[in-house]
Amino acid sequence: MVIIKNLKLQFANKIVFEKLNLHIKKDAITAIQGPSGIGKTSLFLCINSMIRFEEDYKLSGEILYKKGDKYIDVLTLDDYEVQELRKEIVYVSQHPDLLPMSIYDNLNFFAKTHKIKNKEQSIIEALKQVYLYDEVKDILNKSALKLSGGQQQRLILARALLLKPKLLLLDEPTASLNESLSIKIEKMLKQQNTTIAIISHFKSQIKNIADFKYFLEGV
Repeated sequence: MVIIKNLKLQFANKIVFEKLNLHIKKDAITAIQGPSGIGKTSLFLCINSMIRFEEDYKLSGEILYKKGDKYIDVLTLDDYEVQELRKEIVYVSQHPDLLPMSIYDNLNFFAKTHKIKNKEQSIIEALKQVYLYDEVKDILNKSALKLSGGQQQRLILARALLLKPKLLLLDEPTASLNESLSIKIEKMLKQQNTTIAIISHFKSQIKNIADFKYFLEGV
């Protein structure tokens, strides 16, 4: 699915990582481990090219993403190609990036832009997958920003699932959830028919769901 070769990321004079090689295999869950500040989130931003929003960065190497029957190098894509790439590679941040809209519109906006079929039912199903529907079904017109931290985290996960990505990049997806909900989300992720890469500081979570593990080391 994704083959990373000799990747180097640098901000100004600080090298985040270099000589990084990694294979994210199709239809499997790959866990990215390492201490805080080592560059795990930055790696995800490189994979779906959101790193382009950062200032004063240098990126070299190869990020080969299998699109159809051939591999494309993410680092060589133009702006239009990057927009198309992000329809297939969806990043879920640890910090919910909700729109200043209602709960429903936070999903509906992306359902429209991605031309999701059976939109209404798909939105309900996405909310159910993250065990949020019963909590919000009567307040869907309320601001998503009024939700608790755990609810917001599940809402952005529901949004990602709604888009049915080919590669799902999850950055601490259960950091704001209690143990019971975390376990439910873990089981749900294991049932997804897609490729997942996950950052998690919960060792038990990685043990429960990861098919492959990669430890990111400092330079």
